[in-house]
This record gives sequence, C-alpha cells and structure tokens, in this order.
Amino acid sequence: MHVGCADVDASADEGACAGAGIGAGADAGVGVDLRVSLGGIELANPVVMASGTFGYGFDYEGLVDPEAVGAICVKGTTLQPRAGNKPPRIAETPCGMLNSIGLENPGIETFIREHLPRLRERGATVIANIAGDTVEEYVRMAEILQAAPGIAGIELNVSCPNVARGGMHFGVDPGSVHSVVRAVKQATSLP
Repeated sequence: MHVGCADVDASADEGACAGAGIGAGADAGVGVDLRVSLGGIELANPVVMASGTFGYGFDYEGLVDPEAVGAICVKGTTLQPRAGNKPPRIAETPCGMLNSIGLENPGIETFIREHLPRLRERGATVIANIAGDTVEEYVRMAEILQAAPGIAGIELNVSCPNVARGGMHFGVDPGSVHSVVRAVKQATSLP
C-alpha cells in the first residue's frame, strides 16, 4: 500500500510526510530506515532523480528538495559549454513526447563553480552525468570531478540520441562502451 502526503490528515504536523522523504521539512529518519548503497555510494533513501529531467534540482525546490532524495544525477555535462539544439526541441506524440535538447549545459567548469556549491550547501548527494565526444574527454572530466568536493559518483552518458556525434557512437558498440568505462575507472576512484 502506498501512502503519500495527500493521504495524511491535514491537521497533522509537517513531519507527517517525512516518511515520504520529499518536500520542505522532510525527515527520512521517521520510523523507517530507507538507506541503500548504490555502487558504493551510501544514500539516505533509494530515490534518485534522473539526469536531464531534474536539471540541478533547484527548479523543483519546495516541491522536492535536493537534500531530501537519495541522490541527484545532474543534467548531462560536457567538457565545454553546449548551446544545445535549435527549437523545436519537444514534440508531443500520441504515446508521449519526443525531445531533442542536445545536451545544453554550461560546461564542467561552470557546473563546478556555480551549481555544485549550492548543492553541497543543501546537503544533496550529487552524481555527475558526463558526456563526451572522445574517450579522452570522458577521462578529463573524470579527473576534474575527482578533485571537486561534493561529487559522490559519476554517471557516463554514452547513449544520448540527441547528439550527432560522440554519445550515440559509444552507446551503440559494446566495445566502445567498455573502452570509456575502463578509461574512466582508471582515471578516478569515484564510483
């Protein structure tokens, strides 16, 4: 049975929704231990916000606080800034939607300088999603992230279909994926 915050008596105090682990004032320590280990990263709960859909988490403040979830996989980040694809970027279909954002992002240095400190201040567990055009770009980003305080782990984006080169190339060939993973693992101790 699922019990969400809407199911709790309105007269209950703000801690009543704490078991859900979301929203302002959430306290995941109420009655149930939801801690899990994900690839060696200790999470307070098993809720991980997916890269791309949650950005850096700040647009959802008040709805879902970054520190209340187990981790945030931040939006895909590249070595250099990317403007992304020109509009239209989103199209509704009878079965959902298609998107072609094109990995718009400020680049890894701006992410570390501007976004990561805010997430650290909030106590969020941060998993960096990185995308590159070459194995060397993935390795360089892993090295940069290794030195950045507040990064719990790295997610390799090797299959984003929005990029004309790079990501899709690696994702369609198991040997290429293996090369990227092996090179990154040798460059960092981050999971």
